[in-house]
Amino acid sequence: MQNLFKKGLNTVRSVADKATGELAANYSIVKEKVNGLPVFISAEKSDKYDDIQYDEKHYFVIPFQLSEYKFALHTMRCLPNAVPEINNLPKRRVFHFSNQHSEEILKDYMRQSAEERVRNKSVSNPNSIESLADQIDALDKKLTYGMLLVGGLATVVNPLLGLGIAAKALLPSVGGIINKYGLRPTGEKLSQHQLNKSIAEADAHIAKEFADASTLQVINPILQELELTLRTTELQHDPIIDANLANGSIPELDGERWRELTEVAICHVYKEVYQTPSLHKKAGLGPKDLRWLKIMFEVNSR
Repeated sequence: MQNLFKKGLNTVRSVADKATGELAANYSIVKEKVNGLPVFISAEKSDKYDDIQYDEKHYFVIPFQLSEYKFALHTMRCLPNAVPEINNLPKRRVFHFSNQHSEEILKDYMRQSAEERVRNKSVSNPNSIESLADQIDALDKKLTYGMLLVGGLATVVNPLLGLGIAAKALLPSVGGIINKYGLRPTGEKLSQHQLNKSIAEADAHIAKEFADASTLQVINPILQELELTLRTTELQHDPIIDANLANGSIPELDGERWRELTEVAICHVYKEVYQTPSLHKKAGLGPKDLRWLKIMFEVNSR
């Protein structure tokens, strides 16, 4: 009987792990388009920290000719490996620009945005970088919920029931995953209320911590190089054989995680364009740009 029970328990755990794995895969990156601006949102892990570990949000303003605003926005939350989404690490926000004018371009977009929630939040102080971060964060609720769910908050009620109920209550589009593995929530009413309340509280807690966090603005050498290679011919500049701005550093940031995070962000933004030759010319991608991106995709293939 004991062996039978253990076998059954292992089967249930296997099913839960598979479902959770699929949820994690589906919500590792979110792509939106807000008033013509491509917005990418992802969650990343890194072990490249020096003395102090941080829970960070990075905001990459990436040159992108296919956007009517000529840039795409990639927001990214980065945690040290093995650190959960709710933690006591110091929080900070980092804005990555390709030049000194990028901040104004981004602010101008946010002012023009018709997103009611964003516009309402910008009334008090639309010119501060902290206010801008709050506005952008309003766009990433979908990923926040996904991270909290996959990170384990859904188990506040019951490890199995929480998974099924959370998918149904918060992420209806993945309800099929739960049915696929035969999970059937019971006692749904009470559990769903508890779960919604817990996730709402956690989300508010995270939002407040980042609203109170320090904010850095940096010129990112890799974004500088991307901007340069997009506006030059092969005779003027080849990022592979000529001196490359991407080899520069960011003195304001500790560790080298900013480098891998920037490359991941560029790969997310350019993946579809890179794989679609008919878009290359419109995106301003010449042979030398494609060669440079090819190396980046190979290094960051996942």
